[in-house]
Amino acid sequence: MWWRRIRYVLTLLSLCAIATCPSAHRSCRAKVRAREAAELLDVLSAELRRVVASSSLPTHAAAPTPPVTRCCEQGGRCAPDATLWQVEPWRTLRFSLDEPHRYSVEYVPTPNGALIRLLGDVDCDGVLSRYELRATVAGTSVTLERSAVLPLE
Repeated sequence: MWWRRIRYVLTLLSLCAIATCPSAHRSCRAKVRAREAAELLDVLSAELRRVVASSSLPTHAAAPTPPVTRCCEQGGRCAPDATLWQVEPWRTLRFSLDEPHRYSVEYVPTPNGALIRLLGDVDCDGVLSRYELRATVAGTSVTLERSAVLPLE
């Protein structure tokens, strides 16, 4: 009798584990992919500070580089393309993506600084994650503010 109860409990636990495993895997994968965005924002933050300390931010806008849909067309990660980063503002910021990546980078100059957006459809479901880095310049100092919209999407 007690063996049946234990068997039912074990069966129930097994079913729960099976049901939650794909969900936990997706959540873990999304967090790892979001870490890539945080690392890119760290690099861009450092470059913005460097540029502001020595001159002024670029005034040229840049559309999402590479185009947002390209990464999903290549299996979820964009192959590096050095030619995309040889134009302004990327040249002034000394920024390029030299390894496979999931995000496109957009640069928008503002009257008192710049806005950098990372856009990525990291699971290729048509819903974009968006990370933003807003730089506000006052003299030779820069204030950086980060935000995220649908960060784990």
